[in-house]
Amino acid sequence: MNRFSHRGASHYLYLVGNTLLTLLALPFWSSGRRHYFVTYTIQQIYFTALQGFKLTFFIGIAFGLLVVLPFASVGITDLRMLSILMQKVLYHQLVPFITAIVVIGRSGTSITSEIASMQSQQAIEGLLIVGIDPHQLLVLPRVIGVTFSMLLLSVWMMAGAIAGSGVLALLVDGFSVMQVLTASASTITFGELALTTLMMLWFGVSIATIHCYYGFLSRNAVDTSRNLPKAFVRSFLSCLTIIVLFSLVRYG
Repeated sequence: MNRFSHRGASHYLYLVGNTLLTLLALPFWSSGRRHYFVTYTIQQIYFTALQGFKLTFFIGIAFGLLVVLPFASVGITDLRMLSILMQKVLYHQLVPFITAIVVIGRSGTSITSEIASMQSQQAIEGLLIVGIDPHQLLVLPRVIGVTFSMLLLSVWMMAGAIAGSGVLALLVDGFSVMQVLTASASTITFGELALTTLMMLWFGVSIATIHCYYGFLSRNAVDTSRNLPKAFVRSFLSCLTIIVLFSLVRYG
């Protein structure tokens, strides 16, 4: 039976709910726990966002070139039209989804492996023995770190896409990168920005909690090797479902 179904789903929902309750209880933590929380949240942001900066930026450049190039090759070089195309295809669809895949591949698998390693070394049981909820010190920093990093990485990938499309527009029709940036900014509305931000936040929470869940399921090396691809697939499908739902809201 699929371990994520029935009983597994209830365990996952408990993890998510307990993590949210832990966030509400944060002001009442001891100084030591708050220090641990801040330290590991910053470490998660550093690993996910700062160390993934170059990768997402260059992926954005590639997508900026790939989206604009087919249209430029058939003579469609109207800057306004290209900006709307970038907004609909890149900013609303590809950039958020590809950013999520990058985070799943780099940080998600790392989270699952790290928690699985703690499981095999009985570190989780040690936390429970001394009365510490593992969701407080292990899940919440990763959820917040990954979620915040999703926002940063999506901005960096969008910047790369604008740079890539701007370079191509310069070569094809003499437009500057600043003209492309101005045209792209003119197509962004507050409502669209709010929807994209909400979607990225949902991505981050989903990725982090799913990979933490599978980390807790893994008690040895065999479990870890089995659960890593499961966590990747579950995160991928969850993000795909989320982006479909938001697309229906945008265009339905």
